[in-house]
Amino acid sequence: MLRIPSLLLILAPFAGAAQTTFDLHEVGWKLSPGAGGDFIRMEMTLNPLHDRDRVVVKIPLWRPGSYRYFKNENAISDLEARDQKGDLRSILVLDPRSWEVDTRGATSLKVTYRLRVKNEADAGKTPAIHLHGPASFLYLEDALQLPHFLMVDLPKGWDMASGHRLGVEKDGRFRSPNYDILVDCPIALGGMERHAFENHGKTFEVVLFGKLPEPEQFSRGDWLGKVEALVDAGWDLVGDFPFEKYVFLFLLNDIGGYSGLEHLNSTTIAYNHANAKAGRIAGMESVTSHEFFHLWNVKRIRPEALGPFDYSRDVRTRDLWWMEGITSYYTDILLIRSGLRDADWFWKAQAGVILTVLNSPGYGKVSPERSSWTVWDPSPGAHISYYDQGQALGLLLDIEIRKATGNQRSLDDVVRFLHRWVNYPEAGYRDGDLSRAIRSVTGWDCRPFFERHIRGLVDLPLEESLPEAGLRVVWMRKGSPYLGLRLSEELEITGGSSLREGAFEEGDRILKIGKAKVRSRADLQAALKELEAGVTVSVQVRRGGAIKKVEFELPSRRSHSLILQPDPDAPADARAIGRGILEGTPQSI
Repeated sequence: MLRIPSLLLILAPFAGAAQTTFDLHEVGWKLSPGAGGDFIRMEMTLNPLHDRDRVVVKIPLWRPGSYRYFKNENAISDLEARDQKGDLRSILVLDPRSWEVDTRGATSLKVTYRLRVKNEADAGKTPAIHLHGPASFLYLEDALQLPHFLMVDLPKGWDMASGHRLGVEKDGRFRSPNYDILVDCPIALGGMERHAFENHGKTFEVVLFGKLPEPEQFSRGDWLGKVEALVDAGWDLVGDFPFEKYVFLFLLNDIGGYSGLEHLNSTTIAYNHANAKAGRIAGMESVTSHEFFHLWNVKRIRPEALGPFDYSRDVRTRDLWWMEGITSYYTDILLIRSGLRDADWFWKAQAGVILTVLNSPGYGKVSPERSSWTVWDPSPGAHISYYDQGQALGLLLDIEIRKATGNQRSLDDVVRFLHRWVNYPEAGYRDGDLSRAIRSVTGWDCRPFFERHIRGLVDLPLEESLPEAGLRVVWMRKGSPYLGLRLSEELEITGGSSLREGAFEEGDRILKIGKAKVRSRADLQAALKELEAGVTVSVQVRRGGAIKKVEFELPSRRSHSLILQPDPDAPADARAIGRGILEGTPQSI
């Protein structure tokens, strides 16, 4: 073994300019909530500092996972900076989100401020606070990649839950390797319920806080069972839990419906407490499925633009249709494969999403790539959701892959491959890699599909693709003629706009449209296809014991209508594709 002189051992660590300055090498944080639950004293320690004339601290403009601007600065007050002697340092406001601190002669700096927060608990209960990291923690641009340490000073009787990890120092400090990880872990503070289960060797924590239902209103055991069923379905699909522990933070509050935000090893889901107390939790199941799948898609399967983050400006990508829309597709996939939904629900849900896309004012005007890129910009008159566009594309891509491979490969395989190939925390994938990945994994050349339906504005190939999954497609297009009536399975009139106009009566049974006999809905649709909106047609009905003829001007359908149903007469290979989507077969490679 080569012996190195002791003098060199002393000098070696200081070789290089970055080592000899003794400048900032970590950022320290301390949170001290007020006992009333309306503010937190935030304390940021920058030590040591070397020969810095100024330090600029900022608050993020946006929140990763939520592609819009936030005025986080509005919750900050009483901003101060003190040096190693405790002396106040002058602060210059550069813009609403940036503050310049005079650090001439300072060897350390402590920045403090008061952060206004909302107490989400019922009156008289221990406060409950939810912290979004980007809305809470200041940053220095040249310190984003430095380690960040966090200590929390809780009032008596309070608890804390988060995806943060305690450091190896055993001193109560949570350690994050950089600012991105620090703010990626939302924090629950105050009163809460903690539950946990193990799945495939990993710990899952389920935290309930806010306005909590009574056990008889909201069974904790039942809810834990639902969450674990979704976790199981996720494992079966992807086959990997890339974390030590995952934390579900469920905030029950006064939100109108629900919302959620994804993180590397946790999620915060806000849900209306009155709905939870009334047992209306379908939305809670859905948002849980969505945010859980994001731990793979978005947090790890991500384009280059989505990490490391630039918090000072909008960050754009053309792939939000994949990030959010494919996640929405797998939201429903996990729900059905977990047993929380059935096949009828699944196909109705997909038909509903496709209808939303078709009826959007931006359909045929704004491509999925364009809607992804311009999410930061207002689009009056041409709005279309990349969530819905992506979910519809997810179903069609899955069908096309299965069709091209004889149902031996699926979109599941692409997701699993991307999770292993986009090797977080390395840089994300590049432009064009999604289509290359699909082609590499499945052998299907998806480039024409991308050019037509993702970059381009060509109509979705519904009538071509959907029957390949053993589905009967009933698509009544906007502008086509229709009766404007609600009909029972026996074709008896139960309501509708035409009923209100007096041409028909409730209980009338449709017998003929023009000369075409109508014995089923298929007959009715076939008869209407031969006609045009605006023409007057004779409609024969049975009213009581009599046969009546009604001369009726066919109105024009104001929006698209779509029904998807399994077709028992479809070829066996097509029906196998439909079953494969629902059941996750064949197993992913």
